[in-house]
Amino acid sequence: MSKINKSNLKFLNGLFWEDKEEAIEKKLKGASLELKEINSKSLGNEGPKHRIIESDNLAALQVLKTSGEKFQVIYIDPPYNTGNKDFKYNDHYVDAEDEFRHSKWISFMFKRLEIAKDLLSEDGAIFLSIDDYEQARLKLLCDGIFGQQNFVANFIRKNKAGSGHDSKQIAVEFDYMLCYAKNIDQLVFNLENVDVENDTKYRHADTFVKKRGKYYLRDLDYKGSYSKSLDYIITAPDGTKMKSGGKIGKPNTWRWSQEKFEWGIKNDYIVFKKMPKSWKVYIKQYQFVDNKDKVRVRKLPHRALIEYSNSKGSNELKDILNQDIFTYPKPTDLICFVLDLFENKNVKVLDFFAGSGSSLHATMLQNKIDNGQRTCTLITNNENKICEEVTYERNKAVIIGYTKRSGKKVEGLAKNQLQYFKIQVKK
Repeated sequence: MSKINKSNLKFLNGLFWEDKEEAIEKKLKGASLELKEINSKSLGNEGPKHRIIESDNLAALQVLKTSGEKFQVIYIDPPYNTGNKDFKYNDHYVDAEDEFRHSKWISFMFKRLEIAKDLLSEDGAIFLSIDDYEQARLKLLCDGIFGQQNFVANFIRKNKAGSGHDSKQIAVEFDYMLCYAKNIDQLVFNLENVDVENDTKYRHADTFVKKRGKYYLRDLDYKGSYSKSLDYIITAPDGTKMKSGGKIGKPNTWRWSQEKFEWGIKNDYIVFKKMPKSWKVYIKQYQFVDNKDKVRVRKLPHRALIEYSNSKGSNELKDILNQDIFTYPKPTDLICFVLDLFENKNVKVLDFFAGSGSSLHATMLQNKIDNGQRTCTLITNNENKICEEVTYERNKAVIIGYTKRSGKKVEGLAKNQLQYFKIQVKK
């Protein structure tokens, strides 16, 4: 077993790891860093101004921090550390047999996430894609960095279908996306419109159907937090005296106050049903109005169970560049989902594991959908010319237009500007 330098041990929220200095940290020690624009790669002269920064992400994050920039949305798709040549640490791939495999990954992520926290605006949130190899450790790490109180959700993403023929025990068709707020008290997400028109539980209709829509019945009797003001006697059509839960007193009450109940009788919101031995009383829950007879668009929080296929991400990249260099590029609709959670359509977006550039592509698409003015900053290294030939070329094609493999032409998103930067290191 390799020796551990105990002086390098770090502890955070139940995680122990050896915090070794990375090669990039040694290179940057004592240096000043600045962004240098490569004008030959600049595109556009109107619309939101986006950036691609060709750099090791630790160096670029330090530059952004020094400049005092803030982002409301950070999305990252870091290496999953599967042991299958997907994670490099100090210029060497970390394989599955490396006894410090997880320690190296935690050290690598910790340094970058600490800066990411500083870059988040107070009303912002960070989203981190991950799978089972490191999800548990990433959750503990983020709890320690961002604070467990700022945990928002662990989205479970169905990322493929029809797999399993090569699975030994269970076919896994999902991964995760952790979400943390900078300050949970200031984070506000949009709610999702409920599709009441196609909701089969609304199956009854009355004379108000044109205005109120169809309805379903909700039991007026309620067992929850007790309130004396909601505990009263209701008279059924045949004169029977009805009590919530069959008696006055805890634990049951009616959902509505007596005054509200009387309003419901007058406005046809109440239904009595005769049972074999008693009566039941219900509230009509309509599609298009609330319980004050006011027009209402029903909304609910978004669900943490989502479905965005990896195959779509792969097809998007192939259609633009005919590239298959990325095994699982994230689909743009996943990033569009993230952006649509925010009411502000002018947010600044950061992705410092940019890879194929899906986040910028998605930002431009979402702006087109809702007339937003979001800006996106991508950071990625240029190993195997990925930044120049994939990240940049993909988003250049999205702006100027391209032709799919099928021969179909896709109109460019011309009202976008793209800048290309490199990090200049000065000793």
